[in-house]
Amino acid sequence: MNSAFKNYHSLLALSRSPLAQREMIGAALVSDQVSPTTEERGRALRLLLQWAVNRLAPGPVSHPLGAYRPLDDPTWWDPLWWRYNILRHRYLEPLHPDEFVEGGRFTETLMARTGIPSPDTFFAERNRAIREVAQHLRQQLLHGEADDELRQLALRQVTRSLQAQPAAGHILDIAATMEDVFPQDLLLKMAQEERITHAQAGLEHLTQRRLLLGSDSGELWLSPVLREYVYARQSPDALRRRHRLVAQHWEQAGEPLRAAIHWQQARQWRRAATLLQAAAEELINELQIDELQSALARFPAGSLPPEQWQAVQILLADLHAHQGEQQEALDACRRALKATQDPVQQARIYRRMGKLYEKHNQRHALAYYQQALERFPAGHPETLILRKDRGWLHILRQEWTEAETDLTQALEEAPVEERSLRADILDALASLYRHQRRYDQALGHAQRALALREEIGEALATAKSFGNLGLLYRAMGDYAPAIAAYQEAMATYRRLGNRELMATALLNIGTAHHLAGHLEKALVSYRESLHLCQEMGLPLAEAKLHSNLAEALAQLGNQAGACRHWLAGYQLSRHHGFDDQVAYFRQLQAEMPVFQGLAPEEKAPPAATAAAPDLPPSDLDPQAEMALELARRGGRVTARDLMEAAKVSKATATRRLAWLSEAGLLEKRGKGRGVHYVLAGRSGGKASAAEEPRAGEPSLEPLLARRAWLGRACSVTALGVLAPPDQARGHFLCLVLRFQELPELAEFLALEQQLTALLGLPVDAKVAELMDPESLAQVRWLW
Repeated sequence: MNSAFKNYHSLLALSRSPLAQREMIGAALVSDQVSPTTEERGRALRLLLQWAVNRLAPGPVSHPLGAYRPLDDPTWWDPLWWRYNILRHRYLEPLHPDEFVEGGRFTETLMARTGIPSPDTFFAERNRAIREVAQHLRQQLLHGEADDELRQLALRQVTRSLQAQPAAGHILDIAATMEDVFPQDLLLKMAQEERITHAQAGLEHLTQRRLLLGSDSGELWLSPVLREYVYARQSPDALRRRHRLVAQHWEQAGEPLRAAIHWQQARQWRRAATLLQAAAEELINELQIDELQSALARFPAGSLPPEQWQAVQILLADLHAHQGEQQEALDACRRALKATQDPVQQARIYRRMGKLYEKHNQRHALAYYQQALERFPAGHPETLILRKDRGWLHILRQEWTEAETDLTQALEEAPVEERSLRADILDALASLYRHQRRYDQALGHAQRALALREEIGEALATAKSFGNLGLLYRAMGDYAPAIAAYQEAMATYRRLGNRELMATALLNIGTAHHLAGHLEKALVSYRESLHLCQEMGLPLAEAKLHSNLAEALAQLGNQAGACRHWLAGYQLSRHHGFDDQVAYFRQLQAEMPVFQGLAPEEKAPPAATAAAPDLPPSDLDPQAEMALELARRGGRVTARDLMEAAKVSKATATRRLAWLSEAGLLEKRGKGRGVHYVLAGRSGGKASAAEEPRAGEPSLEPLLARRAWLGRACSVTALGVLAPPDQARGHFLCLVLRFQELPELAEFLALEQQLTALLGLPVDAKVAELMDPESLAQVRWLW
């Protein structure tokens, strides 16, 4: 501080001071904060010192810096003003030697003017004043509370400096109309329009003072802080006139966005909207989405005719939807809806609202889609997009018939030349058939979608189609083509530099290698994906990779590495509240001895929520029934299958499958990543000699497991199997039951349906008491 005060009048010396750092002086750099010159840094620190010294004044300063201060000013003699007086007149505005008292210099003269009694008192007050200034600067550095005040002081200095240069001031006023970089020729042309004399000289003065920054190519730039200050001091009429000239220039130069912004500021709303609508697609392709969205949001209500207002709001809604801003997109749709009575336009808006509600309220989404479909005329092209989107929504809701109807109709009606739309519909159908395990049809549609995208040349969409194929092959258990498809996608993501999609593709490649038993190859992909996820901060993917690495390393016998990844992933999952991942880590711990004892502070939850109750299949909850249905249709079911079908968490799916396994309805196969469940009796397990099934007859282990229930709940005292001639073809199973008390017909039919659900194939139940002796002799009694 002492050095800064001594060098107050040398801008070069001030610029070299440790105090002249951007964090300290940034608010005072109004012409260029990015690359200030030595002079600008020194001037900013000088202003900061002036501000801090003024803070020492105990009241309003009657004669501020730069103004003559008469000797009869009472604040000279007031002891409360001593510190202010010393710093002002010793450093900021030092006394002239002609003002020195006889035989004295600064100290003696200031003592005489202020009444300070002794040199010791003078120097003590000076040192306290410097420390107090230092404290003000420290508070400003830490908190920036005076940023606005310093900025205004710096801006007022700029305008004062131009009072003697009216041409330069007028040129700066015109320049404040511009935004960002603009051509010097445009500025001079506008100056000529306003008949400014000596415009070139005024421009040179501004560039020399760096109030306008220029380049060798004839471009200029005005700092936003200075532009806003100068702009606010001008009349609205002058501003609108200048904005019209600037808008015409940019429109002729082929810059529609910049032109539209100036037409808006000139209050030429219709012309601005027309420009933006015509240029929207090009601006989106050039990734100027944020700028376009900001420009569209500037239109006030009532500024456009209803048709144009509606079109602008629809475009704005699409941009908000693209950015994931659902509520803003819905607000824009509703503004557009108020502006039209045309059924087709209403339908377009309702379709968008349906799309926006898909992830938040599916019933709302379906209702809006229906309203749109009722308003669209037959053959309208947007009905194809609507049916495609509604088909996806039906897939999410597992409404397979409705999904297939919508998607099939959309595909039939889609023109051949609309290849991108047809590819989207084919992808949706492939997903539908994959969920239904109709793999041949799913594969055919996925390959057709891929071929179309390759024809179009959409690199990212083609890569995602390869990823979809990989998922399909993996679901089929065909890992080699799955890996090949993932690698095709990976190559494109790497070429595009999309690191997040690269991480996903590497995770998929590793998982496919893992399931195929290629553990070393899986580790390579897992580690590369983990590195990317950690760099980008993707904690959920990182936790999944830790679990995969822990499992693969444990299978390879690398206990230390496996435990390290288990702990890292488990702690990360707990920190972020990833309950599904925590449950999976605990599942690995229960299945693999290497993880026993890790994280002992928490007791691992049991595999099932409770012991399996002895309930009939008709009393199973919907999730359990869905798991059995998936196992019957596909021959096996995994936690992932149940998660997708029932829309439940991984932890819930895992617990439900474990429950069904303990109940004897499913059998667990595999470990870790390869865990799956099959219907009890369908897994090829060896039955005892007394219970071994005959050729063509399914295992009856589920019936044996339900013996207690059959006896207690249904009064069944004996159960046997009767094999008719067509039993070997597996059409149905004929069971014979002996009852303690004959049931009513309705009860008997309900029992038959329950047995059908339990075994997964039609059951023809017979009552032993009503059979003839010859048929009874053919029964093989189980118990």
